[in-house]
Amino acid sequence: MRMHGMDRTTWDRYTSPRASWEYDIVEAGYKYNLPDILAAIGVEQLKKADSFYEERIQIVKKYNDAFGKTDFVELPPDGQGNAWHLYLMRIRPEKLTIARDEFAKELQKKGIGISVHFIPLFRFTYWKKLYPDFTPANYPNAENQFVRTISIPLWPGMTGEAVEEVIRAVKETGEAHHA
Repeated sequence: MRMHGMDRTTWDRYTSPRASWEYDIVEAGYKYNLPDILAAIGVEQLKKADSFYEERIQIVKKYNDAFGKTDFVELPPDGQGNAWHLYLMRIRPEKLTIARDEFAKELQKKGIGISVHFIPLFRFTYWKKLYPDFTPANYPNAENQFVRTISIPLWPGMTGEAVEEVIRAVKETGEAHHA
């Protein structure tokens, strides 16, 4: 219950051989996962927020430059206030012979730690039980974004080599499965 009602812990989602982004919401949970020691660390990290943001921006520029030259990736939207805590890369399924899930698995096979943000509420057990008429047909844009989006690595301190590895894996996967 302390982890949003998810059926898997965060640790399991990133260490299990099962796809890291596959989980279910089975109850209306809570977000009670910040002990005092982590809050103290957070206060110190806030002092570095500006430099972390600048590092993220540099990585985003590299990603956008690389993926902007492909026809199978749609760059994530940007705007004032975008903190770039995630890089939500959207594939263009009409340009590929595989769907998002297969694309994601290919990246994972290449050693790229991906996730999927954000899974629409109507896909989770809890919400299905609470609102049986809560379906993808009612929210076609949410479903469309979900089935095309993969979150690729983006964090302060990410090396240039790691960024290039992600770019290479995305491009290789897209080119190998280009329609």
